[in-house]
Amino acid sequence: MTGRQVRIESLAAKLERHTREDGRVATAIDGLHLYRVSAPTPIQTTIYEPCVIIVGQGAKSGTVGGHRYEYSPARYLVLPVALPIVAQVIEATPERPFLSLAVTVDPRILADVVDQTGASAPRLRQAERGIAVSEVTGDLLDAADRLVGCLDSEADSRVLGRPLVREVLYRVLIGPQGDLLRGVGFRDARLGQVARAIRVIHAEYDRPIEVGELARVAHMSESTFYEAFKAVTALSPLQYVKEVRLNRARQIMLWEGATAKRAAARVGYRSPNQFSREFKRRFGRPPAAERARAVEAGEVVGTRPY
Repeated sequence: MTGRQVRIESLAAKLERHTREDGRVATAIDGLHLYRVSAPTPIQTTIYEPCVIIVGQGAKSGTVGGHRYEYSPARYLVLPVALPIVAQVIEATPERPFLSLAVTVDPRILADVVDQTGASAPRLRQAERGIAVSEVTGDLLDAADRLVGCLDSEADSRVLGRPLVREVLYRVLIGPQGDLLRGVGFRDARLGQVARAIRVIHAEYDRPIEVGELARVAHMSESTFYEAFKAVTALSPLQYVKEVRLNRARQIMLWEGATAKRAAARVGYRSPNQFSREFKRRFGRPPAAERARAVEAGEVVGTRPY
């Protein structure tokens, strides 16, 4: 068994120890979540938060803009911005479940790490798709293994957890996807400009948002912003806003038990009928039917797609 395989087995054992049930698991370490699934899942579009995902066991695929990204113990996923992804667990069994960890890409921590590394601006200034996969390195696996290992001790989690979150981000920054991650923190990098607009959308999706406003936040002309936004997300700005609203409304109905009318109002829809039409077009069934399907399928409060 190679050294890398030893690290992968160690990481998988720790992930399994701390994920007794399927679903997303919050941890005592801010910025670290674990995920477990015991069988392949149906294809589902969900908005992923900015994160780095490292897999200990199994495999999952995500599609953005017609491009498929597969991540497994051999390949980690980098998402510097929040993106709607068509995702599916493709390799998992009850005996060998899919196991992964997600480290949140916190802009403040990222900026501090970039500053301390003395890194220069990204080599590529043009907009790139806000997602990538790369071959995992021994150093990144080692940092991930030690990070999850902290969960065995409350004191270790408290003292060592956040520094190890920083180390994971650092290992990605100095790797082949460093430019992609680093682009979020530079004002004159297209990805960083689009990322600022995306953060506004997620913070204020419940009010009317115009493309011109987002372009001003990004410090771009409307035409340049539109092109850059679509290059990063594979959606137009208004399509992205609608995706955020509909996904959030679905979460509100499933996780909080809200009615479709209340969920629609909370995400900014003034017309319940328009909401129902767009919800059915997006998820394939009316709001009430989607809620009934999700309850029958066992989707519960707090379920997330990592």
